[in-house]
Amino acid sequence: MVKRNQLSPPQPSLPIEEQCKSLIKNLASCKQTIRDRSLRTVLRTWLPEQTSIPDESMKKLWQGLFYCLWHADKSLYQSELIDRLAAALQSLPLPLSLHYFAVFLFTMRREWSRIDRLRLDKFYLLIRRFLNGFFEIMDGSACDLELTRRLMGVLFDGTFFAGDRFNGSGVSYHVACAFVEEVRPFLPLRKEVSEVVFAPFVVVMGVVDDKVLVGKIKSCLFDELLKNGKRLVEVKKCGGDGGVCEEEEDDVVVLGSVALSMEFGKRFYEMGSSPDCCQGNRKVIFALHKEFLQLGKDVLASGIEVSVMEGSRRCEDQVPELVPIEGDGLNAVSVSKKKNGLKKCSKSKKDADAVNHGKKDTSCQEAMISDLQQEFEKIASEMGPVKDEVASVCEEAEPVSVAKKSKKRKREDKGVVGQGNRDAAESGLPGPSSEESSKRVRFSLKNNVVWKPHCPLPPKYLRLPPSATPRGSALKKGIPAGPVREFCQSRKTKKKVKPSTRKVVKRRSRV
Repeated sequence: MVKRNQLSPPQPSLPIEEQCKSLIKNLASCKQTIRDRSLRTVLRTWLPEQTSIPDESMKKLWQGLFYCLWHADKSLYQSELIDRLAAALQSLPLPLSLHYFAVFLFTMRREWSRIDRLRLDKFYLLIRRFLNGFFEIMDGSACDLELTRRLMGVLFDGTFFAGDRFNGSGVSYHVACAFVEEVRPFLPLRKEVSEVVFAPFVVVMGVVDDKVLVGKIKSCLFDELLKNGKRLVEVKKCGGDGGVCEEEEDDVVVLGSVALSMEFGKRFYEMGSSPDCCQGNRKVIFALHKEFLQLGKDVLASGIEVSVMEGSRRCEDQVPELVPIEGDGLNAVSVSKKKNGLKKCSKSKKDADAVNHGKKDTSCQEAMISDLQQEFEKIASEMGPVKDEVASVCEEAEPVSVAKKSKKRKREDKGVVGQGNRDAAESGLPGPSSEESSKRVRFSLKNNVVWKPHCPLPPKYLRLPPSATPRGSALKKGIPAGPVREFCQSRKTKKKVKPSTRKVVKRRSRV
């Protein structure tokens, strides 16, 4: 007799190779949903549970991750995917994280020649984000000297000193170009740590036989240090900032102190004189030795003392303070976050909110109009009077009291009143005061700003409402400037067509 509620025996866990094979197959799928599900499984559950992964299994896993990014199309989705891949460096244990980073460099060198130009940018971004995560690991350990040496050894062995035969020089080029930009947020460092981070590039320039890589390291790393070092000497001599902005000044102090305190001139001379140096690189190395030596002489002559720990780290997450704007209706800037759940309000509450909102809009509009009017009057006073007339650029049209009329009378007087208002605006005559009017008229920027033809035009950098600038025929040559007037168009009469006279051909009668 078979028991229905009998529990099935627990299935044995699959080996790492079998699990990795199924995950890789799903990571390289053409469907985004399958890729996302598999990536979530790898990064959240499978990879953090592993203490150590064989080298071949890690290479296969990175093959799937490479093609997972290969199939990503949208730029926002690509950036999010790259952030998830780079964030695994901090979440994994340190030995597994270093293995993860080393196999990443190996995979990029192996697959670099297959990347087309349309997909190149997202892999450039991937290298930069992994470099940033690499330096975060170094910074998280309080820049331990032994760990920093181990980390830099992994980076240089996977890029500049790679012993494989893959055509992946582009990875080394991009690491050399992005190194200073990615390490800058983690500077300044102690002198011993700075030597471990920057000194190996001198050895790379002497040993590597790739002239393109030597040029990249020179232009993107040592030329940048030289420029900031010279700038720092000038700032120290002047005793001030020398007309440099705050962020640029911080970069000058941090990178310039590295150039002045690391004794690169001596290091380049030793590398250029060693038998291990390539003959084709000696010219570049001795040129850098000469420039750094001259920089050291300038420092000694000026009597400046520079420490490698000068400067401060760049805070990218710092939020700037909001400065309140002066004005009647714009006294402060308030930022409020809306809650996700919204409750239904009663009808009376909605009406009260609408009234308050209308009052706020009116006060803001009046404050903006008063500021704009002051700017216009200031510009008009600077321009001076034209033809013994002092005309302001912006005038307020006074409210007009209107008696109740019938609809028929309103239609008849509509054209006459419109023409009269234009003539009054053109001649500059004041209208009736607001005290006499029984109607309360709100000041509108669109209807009450009048451009007068004899006053100077405001400058181009000043923002104006559409009704205050002349348009159309007022800007053409030969036509006097002023408000555009509408003329009644004459009715077109059809020309009378004369009836065509047919020529009558008379036939001669035969005799």
